[in-house]
Amino acid sequence: MDAACPYTLYMGRLAPNSQRSIASQLNSIAAMLDWPEHERQERFHHIDYQQASHIKAMLLTKGWSARSINRAMTAIRNIVKVAVMTGIAPEAQVIQLQAITKVKHGSHKGTPLTAQQVNKLLKHLNADKSATGKRNAAIVTILLGSGLRRSELVALRYSDFSVEANTLHIEKGKGNKSRTVYLPEWTAIGLLDWLKARGDGDGYLFVRIVRGGHIQHDSKLSSSFIYSLIRKSLAAIGVEGVSPHDLRRTFITRLLEQNVDLNTVRQMAGHADIATTIMYDKRDQQVMQKAASQLSYKQK
Repeated sequence: MDAACPYTLYMGRLAPNSQRSIASQLNSIAAMLDWPEHERQERFHHIDYQQASHIKAMLLTKGWSARSINRAMTAIRNIVKVAVMTGIAPEAQVIQLQAITKVKHGSHKGTPLTAQQVNKLLKHLNADKSATGKRNAAIVTILLGSGLRRSELVALRYSDFSVEANTLHIEKGKGNKSRTVYLPEWTAIGLLDWLKARGDGDGYLFVRIVRGGHIQHDSKLSSSFIYSLIRKSLAAIGVEGVSPHDLRRTFITRLLEQNVDLNTVRQMAGHADIATTIMYDKRDQQVMQKAASQLSYKQK
């Protein structure tokens, strides 16, 4: 691909994790439009108002979430902006795309797990004492105990874990920002159990295990593998219709239920904007009812 291609120039501005997720979204759109694979990246900066409107309607029909649609449309618009800046596309093209409204959405529709479901899930995973079982249990434990995004988890290196401090270093999270994640003791225990099976040495923290139990330290897992693992594990305990991202929602909701202040939760989740954290708040009506019952102006 030509380095001067607007698609390539735009992708080059993004953090690695964002590159992968947006590239996946755009590739899915190109496939829906039946674009030949070898032409896909070159076609995005040619999208005009009519075609963009068609894409938006198509994604709505396909059941994409409002957040995913808006993100994809923003990426397309930005690719066209790059094309305008490099003199490949007319300025009127990007002005027309800006007229396409965002899809409205409220709070996240996801469903956090209950404490009972979490305990049942961990019990199920910990029953498998093989190296693969220990790895899978550690993955789920970390997602529940730290709220990491799948892309952040698969990018972790062995050296990113501090045994002394019980922390994980996220080198490049969303927005290309680094942060330190503090692990609860029960999460660190699960991770250490996996590391005993994995062994010391550089490489990815979570790696592939091939037939015969051979661990490949330089072969990281994919986000799609994590997605499949979570779905299968939840289905095994009778929980259907829950996405892997719901483990992140579970983490955030549980912190809020335990009265951790909103800004601390924001930092722990790696959110740049506190408004994003609020959208994950899945505490039910009972929490508000309890808060109302405790409200008093009586002087002590």
